[in-house]
Amino acid sequence: MKILLPFYFVISLSVSWALETPPWADSVTTGKGPGDFPFPPNARLTYRFGWSGITAAEADVHLTREGDVVKTKANGGTVGLARALFRLDLDHECLSHRSTLLPTRVVQDEKYASQDVKTTIDFSSKETTSVRDVTPAKEPPKARTIEFAPIFSFETAYFWLRSQPLTEGEKEVMVVYANNAAYLATLQVAGREKIRIGDTDRDAIRVNLNFKSIDQHLQLKTYKRFRSGRGWISDDNYRIPLRVEADIFVGYVFAELEKFEPGVAQKE
Repeated sequence: MKILLPFYFVISLSVSWALETPPWADSVTTGKGPGDFPFPPNARLTYRFGWSGITAAEADVHLTREGDVVKTKANGGTVGLARALFRLDLDHECLSHRSTLLPTRVVQDEKYASQDVKTTIDFSSKETTSVRDVTPAKEPPKARTIEFAPIFSFETAYFWLRSQPLTEGEKEVMVVYANNAAYLATLQVAGREKIRIGDTDRDAIRVNLNFKSIDQHLQLKTYKRFRSGRGWISDDNYRIPLRVEADIFVGYVFAELEKFEPGVAQKE
């Protein structure tokens, strides 16, 4: 047994090093810090969501900044025929820092016809831990931890992206944690173009999206439900998300801006 100890020690070090510095870590671009583009004002944004062009859900998003603390709160649910087939009400809140554009906590409540799901994600300078609590549940919730930093939420990934120069061809690579899993996101600026939102043609920055899932051992896996995606950010002083599309295994899903009200603070 003593003879095997040196080999065990070397193998342990190798595994630990692989966990701390996965091969893809060198591609992450967030070590340079946030960009200089001004942070958006307090605002209310209304979005519609759907599948293959059919509206299936709506949500209100409130962005509020007090000092260095940024709160992004969204609530909504399925509507119309989609609600009759698939009932969902959602409340989502993300707390983050303006100075770093990094999240501290995300709490999301999903209410379905037959169960409730609450997901809590805590972010730190070393790791991110999530707990998914399902009611009714067959077993107690278990915490999931990924030891890597920095990790962004979807909101703060957007904050980070919009803060950058966004020149054509620019690529941003970051780790994003959403729901109960981590992803390596590659966001590349495809250029400037016009996009029709509602009845208005808008100047927009097009960004192509690619995601790969990251397992508990920091290994990359193909995200089979997501094939490709693209998003459009307004090419103005606000740089707000206008539309996002994702090609998935059953067609494509989308989110599109319906209303933007800058300066509107949420009433508690």
